[in-house]
Amino acid sequence: MMKRLLILFLTISALLASCSEEADFSSNPQYTLEFSSDTVSFDTLFTAVKSPTATFVVRNCNSKSLRINSVQLASGGESGFSVLVDGQWGSLMQGLEVRAKDSIFVLASVSLQRNGNNGLHTVRDTLLFGLESGIQQHVILEACGRDAVFMRGVTLDSDTLLAAGHYIIYDSLVVSPAATLDIAPGTNLYFHDKAFMRIDGRLNACGTAEAPVLFRGDRTDNMFSYLPYDRIPGQWEGIVISSTSNNNVLRHCDIHSANFGIRVERGDTVEERLFLESSKVQNFHGNALELSMARATVVNSLLANAQGNCVKVSGGYVQFVHCTIANFYVWKLRDVALALHNSIEGEPAPLESALFANCIIEGSKEDEVMGYYTSFGDTLDCSFNYRFENSLINTPDVQDTCFVNVVYDRPENEFFGALNFMAVDHDIFFYDFHLTPESAARGIASEEYHEMAPLDIDGKERPAANIDAGCYQFVEQ
Repeated sequence: MMKRLLILFLTISALLASCSEEADFSSNPQYTLEFSSDTVSFDTLFTAVKSPTATFVVRNCNSKSLRINSVQLASGGESGFSVLVDGQWGSLMQGLEVRAKDSIFVLASVSLQRNGNNGLHTVRDTLLFGLESGIQQHVILEACGRDAVFMRGVTLDSDTLLAAGHYIIYDSLVVSPAATLDIAPGTNLYFHDKAFMRIDGRLNACGTAEAPVLFRGDRTDNMFSYLPYDRIPGQWEGIVISSTSNNNVLRHCDIHSANFGIRVERGDTVEERLFLESSKVQNFHGNALELSMARATVVNSLLANAQGNCVKVSGGYVQFVHCTIANFYVWKLRDVALALHNSIEGEPAPLESALFANCIIEGSKEDEVMGYYTSFGDTLDCSFNYRFENSLINTPDVQDTCFVNVVYDRPENEFFGALNFMAVDHDIFFYDFHLTPESAARGIASEEYHEMAPLDIDGKERPAANIDAGCYQFVEQ
């Protein structure tokens, strides 16, 4: 026991002695610092919103310790950048040391000032490191920002136009029953965590192929270097079209990465509730498009990647023409691409008509189409009416007369599932649903619906014959 205590005493004494010795500092100009990055860049930011924090490392790879007399921002802090260097915060830090073969961390952030226009503007600053030797080294800081209008818990009680620009939505954006919200082409709506849009009145969001209307989350940074938060579902809540809302038009809209996409609540089946054209609705925890006892038309649109269904129809009158409905969601166990119901929570929801023409219904499962039929007896309407025409469908050949000129995509096919599309990349969560040259969807669509969708979702003209199913017409590269 005494021997162990003696060894412990000697060890502690040696450590204390070594700690008390003066480090071997050098002012020789040949000794310099190394940086993990010579430029720290922030992706597109919104003015007046503090950026996420970026980190880089300052290393002393030399055999001698170095003193840093000062670390300072060249602008003196006027640029909006601020830094934390080895525990010191501000625009000027002094008296720093980096021991031999050691390193320190630098944390940088920025808050950009408004510049008065919708365009991007870039701000740069230089972080200067002045060594005791007189050597000065630097790291460039740069950020790209744009102005935005902030809307927090806004209810629109009268007709309103959102002009082209950038809007950040906190909490909610609600359109009252008597109001119409018009959204101009090129408008970008960024929703904060859990923020949502609810339409009790009417929404008219009409973009163009060149200037779509964008609905997305407000995080512009990355989870990892290869993975932007914008590719991760659940960044905001979604869009609700309530039971009082009719005649909503969404054209050339891009809606993605929320908890759900568009949810049309049970309501009127006489007036059209939703007309969705040439739009992309993809990447959700729940359903991409949910229609409950609604009359709706969806043309030339992409509905993709949902933990729930890409399309869930519960009763009503719906038609889908030249749509790509594709489910390759991988974040968690998921449901199928298309689900048809004739009930809602045990109550009748007659499916009077569900037409899918010139469509692609695809995914990674062996069967991506499910029908959920409920019988309520002879006294209640148990309608369950559907029709599939000239479409590529990932489902077993059911020998059903409601499937007309359908191509069944099966696992034994040479180009099954994802091989019909240009990119289904689960490593970086990137998906491109343009058709491959070998896709079974090529040339199978009917000319009957050409007038309804003469252009594809990209604005490319569809030919009069040999038309491709889905929202994209194949174009030889």
